[in-house]
Amino acid sequence: MIIRIKELREEFGLTQKELAAKIGNVQRNVSNWENGSSEPDCETLVRLADVFGVTMDELFGRSDPPSGNTLRAEPYYKLINRLNDRQSDALKSFLAAFCE
Repeated sequence: MIIRIKELREEFGLTQKELAAKIGNVQRNVSNWENGSSEPDCETLVRLADVFGVTMDELFGRSDPPSGNTLRAEPYYKLINRLNDRQSDALKSFLAAFCE
């Protein structure tokens, strides 16, 4: 099974340790997943997909996009991950107001 953890982690500019912290895990496990010596459990796969803003299909390297008109969240997650605390709070306030 091919899981694109390393590729996505590097795309987001994260170290293994930083990714591990984001998903509540340890760096050694991230290393093991990336080198294929072990695989994350289902709950961790969901967390990884959430962190990277990708679907499970994309996490597993499936290139066929789902049918229908879907919004790709990945570019937005990358931008959001770069926000400082003040910017993040402002975005949350905007979205809360927008979605009312």
